Parts: sequence; structure tokens; C-alpha cells
Amino acid sequence: MTAQAGSASLPSPSHASERQRLRRDMRARRRALSALARRDAALRFPLVAARARLLRPGLRVGFYVAHDGEADPIHLLARARTLGCQIFLPVITDYRRNRMQFVQFDASEPLVANRFGIAEPKRGRPVATHTLDLVFVPLVAADPKGVRLGSGAGFYDRCLVRLRACRRWRRPKLIGLAYEFQRVTHIPAAPWDVPLDAVLTENALHRTRGIHSE
Repeated sequence: MTAQAGSASLPSPSHASERQRLRRDMRARRRALSALARRDAALRFPLVAARARLLRPGLRVGFYVAHDGEADPIHLLARARTLGCQIFLPVITDYRRNRMQFVQFDASEPLVANRFGIAEPKRGRPVATHTLDLVFVPLVAADPKGVRLGSGAGFYDRCLVRLRACRRWRRPKLIGLAYEFQRVTHIPAAPWDVPLDAVLTENALHRTRGIHSE
């Protein structure tokens, strides 16, 4: 994480160190998953989403293209398309400032690899994130309060920061997509964190309590 929200202070050195250690350990564990385990989880995600009734016709849904061992939403995305949802994918718009925006995904248009080797739409008009109904977010780890630990570059933090500031209408729903082992007991919150509403794993949809809960 590199972004700082407003005038909020940076996390303490001990908390920053704990986040770095957890990020390192969980990324290694995620990369060590077998191809079979990844595939089985990817096939189970839409089944869990169906039980939770997350997807409905006409919803505007943000997805991502899996990279570096991330939980793969490919079958979840296919299910959303079958239901008639509008699909949006992230595109990096500013590498220097680590900024991205969502664009509508047209299956007839090719995806191209960006500088990080992540596939993204070649073209498309950016949309304001708050106009989406649901966003599936990649993560390294998440805790019961909805604190999300990402890859550390801060792209999603910057993209979603306005949702954190506008609590009264905070939409879209933010759903972390993860393997069950990525759910941890506690992650020290940073001032720029935008809490998840739930974490969807291969086993269940886990609702979160919120960063300010006790």
C-alpha cells in the first residue's frame, strides 16, 4: 500500500511490518496452489454466488482478470454474462500515479497485456466506479471486519477511495474474491482502506462486520 487518504496518518511501523509480512506469506501460499485446486475453486465461485443470490439480470458488475495466483473469476464472469449483467473490467490509466478505472467489457474486443502482464480491455469508455452495482475485488488476505490486504500498489485503494468518503450511498457492494485460506483473523487497518462488504470463497459468502465494529 502506498496511498495516503486525506490527512490521515500512516499506520504504525509495527502495523506496516505486520501487513508486509502477511502479504509476503499469503502471496507465497497462493502461488503454491496446484492448478487443480485453482480450477476447482474457480468452478465453485459461481455456485456460491448463486446460493447467495448475488447476481441478477441487468446488474453492472466489475470483475478483474486473475494474475499472480489470484482467485480466478472467469466462470463467475461467464455466469454473470449468461444472466444478462453488464460486465466491467479495470484498466490502468496512469502508471506513475498507480491509477485505474473500470471500462465496459465487450467480449468481441481483444484483451491485451499491460506493463504488468495483466490482461485488460484494449479500448472502452471509463465509467465512474460508484455507478456499478457490484465489484469483485482481488485480494491477498481479508479479515472479518472487511479489511482487505492487496498487492501493495494501491490501484484499488485509489479507485475506491471516494466510496469510503460517501458512506450514506456507498455503492457498489464490494465483494472480495478469495480462497478460503486467505481469510485471516485480523489485519491492521490502514487509513486508506475501503472495507469489503463480504468475501466470497469456494465454500461460502462471508459477510463482514465493518472496520469500526467491535
